[in-house]
Amino acid sequence: MKQILTTVFFIGYTLIVNAQAKSNKTENENSSFKASLSYISNDVYYGRQDSILTPYITPTFGYYDKSGFYVDGSISYLASSTSRIDLGTIDIGYDFKSGDNFSGGVYASKFFNSKNSTSVKSQITADIGANATYNTPFISFTGGADLIFSQQTDFIINYGISHPFTFGEENNLWTIEPSIISNAGTQNFYAATKTKKRNTPTNVKVSGSNAFVALDYEMSLPISYDAAKWGFSFTPTYALPQNPISVTAPNGTILTQEKLSNVFYAELVFYVKF
Repeated sequence: MKQILTTVFFIGYTLIVNAQAKSNKTENENSSFKASLSYISNDVYYGRQDSILTPYITPTFGYYDKSGFYVDGSISYLASSTSRIDLGTIDIGYDFKSGDNFSGGVYASKFFNSKNSTSVKSQITADIGANATYNTPFISFTGGADLIFSQQTDFIINYGISHPFTFGEENNLWTIEPSIISNAGTQNFYAATKTKKRNTPTNVKVSGSNAFVALDYEMSLPISYDAAKWGFSFTPTYALPQNPISVTAPNGTILTQEKLSNVFYAELVFYVKF
């Protein structure tokens, strides 16, 4: 509980500082439309994954205002033998920067899942959250919190460190940013997916999904290139999931326990702005 309150205080303090300070955006940051196309090798969510590989191809189109407000929409196509449109998403949010050290954002997302989806987040209907970053000359500290809505609401926090290495100059910039992130929270979203997939009988229950625990630890190495009107990024990630859920009988006997395994996946994104 102390860890949750500390993270919420940090995010709240950052948002208050931003509200009281003038934005530090430059004159070169203009409103724009942005279209992107991404490919992710496996749909991994807080270290959880389906038993079969779930790769997605996702086109996204959005409007990004110079004030920091944005809205976008995307459609995720399941690029496997059972190909289909598996997910639609609408996002709305506000990004800010205050001074040279603080930045962050608030956002909300609505999800439209295929009834045939086997994704570990296929029972999630919406997500609202906030994040914040504090930069020092040597390291960046990040923190965030989300409310995830499925059959029951989940509260999840994340915190991590990173350090960007940049090469080039504006409109011709390479960035490499090694990152380590920890995610913690409840996992009712995962229990709902597993219950639906197994058709779990009513006389048994899923245990552990309401506990606030470490979900996973993630190590990633984002590499990006940004020009004036286009760019791309490549993000390989290695996730180490923690605290599996279990299915128990009415007397408390564990019938099965979810098997979690470390997983490597990567995402490639191309975008254009106009």
